[in-house]
Amino acid sequence: MSASLLALSCVMDKIDTQITDEEAIANIRLECDALESYTIQAENPQAVSFSVSSTTPWEITGVPDWLTVSPLSSSVSSLAEDIVVKASANAGFTDRSATLTIKGKNTEIAPKVVITQLRKGKLQVTPISGEFEKSAGSKTFDIESNVSWSASVDDDWLSLSDYEGDGNKTVTASATQNKALIRTTTVRVESGDLKYNFEVVQKGERLEFINVASTEIAAAGGELVLSVSATLDWNVSCDNAVFTVSKVGTDQVKISAPGNNKFIERGAKVILSPSASGFDGVSNSLDITQGVMFTFDGNYEILSDGSVKLSSGAKSRVITAEKYRYARLVITMGDVNFGDKGEMWCSVAANGCNIYNQLSLGGNLRIRTDGTLPNAGTSTYKNTTYSITKDELNAMTEYRFDVLPNTATPANHYLRFYYNGTMKAEQDFLSIFADDPTAEGNYWFGFYNTTTDGTWYIVKSCDITPIAE
Repeated sequence: MSASLLALSCVMDKIDTQITDEEAIANIRLECDALESYTIQAENPQAVSFSVSSTTPWEITGVPDWLTVSPLSSSVSSLAEDIVVKASANAGFTDRSATLTIKGKNTEIAPKVVITQLRKGKLQVTPISGEFEKSAGSKTFDIESNVSWSASVDDDWLSLSDYEGDGNKTVTASATQNKALIRTTTVRVESGDLKYNFEVVQKGERLEFINVASTEIAAAGGELVLSVSATLDWNVSCDNAVFTVSKVGTDQVKISAPGNNKFIERGAKVILSPSASGFDGVSNSLDITQGVMFTFDGNYEILSDGSVKLSSGAKSRVITAEKYRYARLVITMGDVNFGDKGEMWCSVAANGCNIYNQLSLGGNLRIRTDGTLPNAGTSTYKNTTYSITKDELNAMTEYRFDVLPNTATPANHYLRFYYNGTMKAEQDFLSIFADDPTAEGNYWFGFYNTTTDGTWYIVKSCDITPIAE
């Protein structure tokens, strides 16, 4: 090798292997792909991620106690390192921030990342105190907040001075005049997930039944007296003419009804309303019911209009639920279809004896008693026969059965049968009640035998009147 080539080789070896510290520092690389700043939520804050690439060891400084950074440093150079920053929830009502600095060894390069965590939302409401009067008026409520908020009201009789805001605010709520019943609405204040509701009440007119112990009138007839609480003059009415209603003084209603002569429960709506006009919705009502005075046995059908249809083929009867001593039954007939052996009976039993009015085509037509009085020790069988035709029965519109005391002979009683308002037969009997002043019985009418001739009849109503001795 020539001398000149040898000299050049030595120079090149010196250039490749001898690098100064200044040159080495100048060649250090430290890079970060993070944004300059991040904003995270107060509750359930999201994690922040970025990467650091470096040819020198590094560490992250400026980390507060509410942040966790992983990894926090690298002791050796690396091509890339993923950094994850996590925050705890911010329980304070102010924002907080931290500046993270990534410092590399032997270099002035120091990327910075700002982490800002929003404040905890604050929404506190001091609701309206007390009720609004019936007249138009205003009241205030306070909102204490560090966030923007919106407000609303469920009903338009109440309006707000402010429906949205940012921060603390005293809001005025204004109510219109109330010419109706007491009313309630809800004010709603919210910001995101933060919500606060409260009720607002405005006094109004009052018209209502109070202290109602019963809403049922006895099946045999009677009355109810109900108390009313009102702040204005009022009237009372009823939607069923069978019931009678009247105002008693300024604070009571009397409701009365005769005995229920139908075979289904009946009722009425009793309505309270203001005497003067202009009071919207100021009314009240109460449903009154009246039960049935009868029980039923055998082959019967209750019709929609409250009538009862009795059919032959079995013992089919309508029986009074209450017992009576002396009484009058007036039965109003509907459509009828008496066959050749058609029958209809009315009867009452006491002390082992029966009193009958027996209508039976093809047999004896009679009124009678049947049995033995316990204290008399003698048979009381006695009857009066009379004539009646099938056509007469099919033309019957009213059937009346009386069991009456005999004032001339107290030990006796009368039994009378009326056909279409005219007395058909009468008999004086030894009274089945005479030996027992407390004796009484259930009256009934209908089929007593199992006639199979297709007879049926509809009874529209039955009026029962107890008779005093």
